[in-house]
Amino acid sequence: MWIETLEREGFLTRTHGGAVPVRGGSDEEPSFMEKINKFSAEKLAIARKAAELVLDGDTILLNAGTTITALAQLLKNHNNLTVVTNTVNIAMELAHSEGINLVLTGGNMRTKSYAMVGSLTERVLREIHVQKAFLGVNGISIEHGLTTPNMTEAHTNSLMVAAADRVIVLADHSKIGRVTLSRFAPISAVNTFITDSNAPRDFIEELTRRGIEVIVA
Repeated sequence: MWIETLEREGFLTRTHGGAVPVRGGSDEEPSFMEKINKFSAEKLAIARKAAELVLDGDTILLNAGTTITALAQLLKNHNNLTVVTNTVNIAMELAHSEGINLVLTGGNMRTKSYAMVGSLTERVLREIHVQKAFLGVNGISIEHGLTTPNMTEAHTNSLMVAAADRVIVLADHSKIGRVTLSRFAPISAVNTFITDSNAPRDFIEELTRRGIEVIVA
């Protein structure tokens, strides 16, 4: 039923005899724990495709997010891999991997996302260069690019984009067409987009037309 689909995707809550919309607009930021169980199968499939792009010897950057956390969990057995992250829980995922050179940016931690932000974080990001940045987003659209609800975290993410040779965005279908408060990169900054099989066909075709590589998990 369509009501069950909308409830599963977080747009409404069923009640006795009907349903009510979920409160909050596009700028309301859910916590990490609120997001972790949403579209978990899709996120894992996306993470597996992303992991195929990580090679031993790479230097990569990971930002905050549940899909990026799923990717980090798949990287633990790599050798000679340098991972730069501003995210506390991702650092903890990789802390015991002897083959990974882990670089944690430092900064002020946001409790919503576990991301470190602020002047210290930004100073580190301005001084590094990575081959690949794997980025999670709250929203992605053709017109507004990559967005997130928090302005400070958006600025941090924009520096990650600038630090990378290749920008790889991981987003399940629920993020497509969604726009939140702060844009941190235009759609033209994306080199590779990894999503799930429920992504709108017209969106995928438009990215491809613009020369962006699309990988469907």
